[in-house]
Amino acid sequence: MLIVSVCLSVLTPAVSALTAPFQETLSGEVQDSTRCDSLTSLYKYHAMNREHDRALDFWRQVQGECPTTSEELYKDGEAMYTDIFSSTGDMAFIDTVLMVISQRTYYFDGKPANDLHKAELLSDLAGDDPAYLGLCYNILAEAAETFPDQMECRHFVLMATIAASLYAMEIIGVEELDHAFVTAIGTLEARLENNQCDTRHAEDLQNLEVYFTTCGAMTCSSIDRLYSKKVDSNFRDTEFIDKVFTMLTETGCTDSDIYYNVAVKMFANDRSAENAVRLAELNIARNDTERAISYFTEAYNRDTTAAVRSEVLIRVAVMELGQGKRQEARDRAEHVWQLNKRNAGALMLLAECYAGAELGSSFDNHTAYWVAVDYLEAAIRIDPSLRKEAEAKIRSYSRLFPTREECFYRKILDEGTVFNVGGWIGEVTRVRFRRE
Repeated sequence: MLIVSVCLSVLTPAVSALTAPFQETLSGEVQDSTRCDSLTSLYKYHAMNREHDRALDFWRQVQGECPTTSEELYKDGEAMYTDIFSSTGDMAFIDTVLMVISQRTYYFDGKPANDLHKAELLSDLAGDDPAYLGLCYNILAEAAETFPDQMECRHFVLMATIAASLYAMEIIGVEELDHAFVTAIGTLEARLENNQCDTRHAEDLQNLEVYFTTCGAMTCSSIDRLYSKKVDSNFRDTEFIDKVFTMLTETGCTDSDIYYNVAVKMFANDRSAENAVRLAELNIARNDTERAISYFTEAYNRDTTAAVRSEVLIRVAVMELGQGKRQEARDRAEHVWQLNKRNAGALMLLAECYAGAELGSSFDNHTAYWVAVDYLEAAIRIDPSLRKEAEAKIRSYSRLFPTREECFYRKILDEGTVFNVGGWIGEVTRVRFRRE
């Protein structure tokens, strides 16, 4: 919980000063009911005329001599001290109000309702005072742990809102903020679904989710705790599934189990090529090649347009290249190029397939970089936006061209000479010497 000791250290001096009237009278003997009635009439009369000093003199006598007369006694005391605070702004009177409510609880029980009442008063009266906000949060957080069913929806909204303020003041950390928001959002979600919250709290829920998503405190674990069960039970609710998917994406949870589960649900609702490709790539990350190929095949069959099929195949090629299957990836990339001659990514991938290929001798291996650079230059011509990435690779690969000496021993004397790179590459290129 929040640093209670700080709150108490702030509150103790004021509370001690204001408890004296109670301490003097609580030890006295209980008077007869006639005197209690008389004193009660007197304090009510003066209170009605807003003569709070005189009213409180009589009120304290009633409280000391007849503390169990009625619960209304404490409501009246709270009202008078609150009115004095409103007039004076003296924060010490907030402590006195809290103490009156505690006395009411002591004699008449009702701790849940009275504690929640304290929290609301603190929120209304104390403004941005960190000590009182901290005390308010402690009360609500304890209530959420011990008697959540007696809290109303607005109390959970208040708890999260105050937690956000304390987080901004650096009084609580990420873990406490996470706990408050997961508790509040989870409760509001469940209650709204079961019609236990007024519909106006739907907007409160949305605001809490937006803040939690953007403040930097939401984690993959938070989303999992909030929504994993609901993802399974309400997977046909596409709006909800899309919302959770967005949260996971923006929070960087694409490698989490719940993200995969949501991706499965999205594909179940919409068996599109896009959703199939997403699942294929997630299975690549999970080293499940067989299932990845299955989803890639599904994506390829779902959309017969050349542009979409080329995008599907290029992802398959990337997977194969990652597995060291250079020739298979090359064949796939060539298929992509045949499907879509504007897909410069296919040319970039072909360059990757050839760069580093092992064809035999050191010289043969170095010649593969001539072909790789050819494809990078072609990619720039097709899509100038790739220039920065492609030119960086060209500079790198150029340092791995055959040397002039290597070419000399093979009777290659001039740059620009046509050369046929052998092995599984089988490409015609031109000679360029390595720049020493």
